[in-house]
Amino acid sequence: MPDQNDMQKKMMEMQQSQQQMQQVMQQKEETQSELEETKKALDEIEESSGEVYRSVGNILVAKDKDTLEDELEDKAEDLELRQKTLEKKEKQLRQKLEEAREQMTQGME
Repeated sequence: MPDQNDMQKKMMEMQQSQQQMQQVMQQKEETQSELEETKKALDEIEESSGEVYRSVGNILVAKDKDTLEDELEDKAEDLELRQKTLEKKEKQLRQKLEEAREQMTQGME
């Protein structure tokens, strides 16, 4: 039977993993929101026929449509990659938490 120190250590590790999971979930949500916003901007650019502008701080700056479209496509790719990375991290943390729960349950029996 594990001693009290082992149980406390496992409990602290679980809490740290839960905090990391919350951070990952928040980052994932922010990334998803930014990705949706970027895709909306791309859709708007494709439908526009006039000048396009990019927000830079508090001002709008005229931008070449093709250049802005390329920039937004690159940004969307980066966000999708980040999202996949966060999903992988989330999966690892879920697995780690599940293993820790099993160990805690076995330790209490």
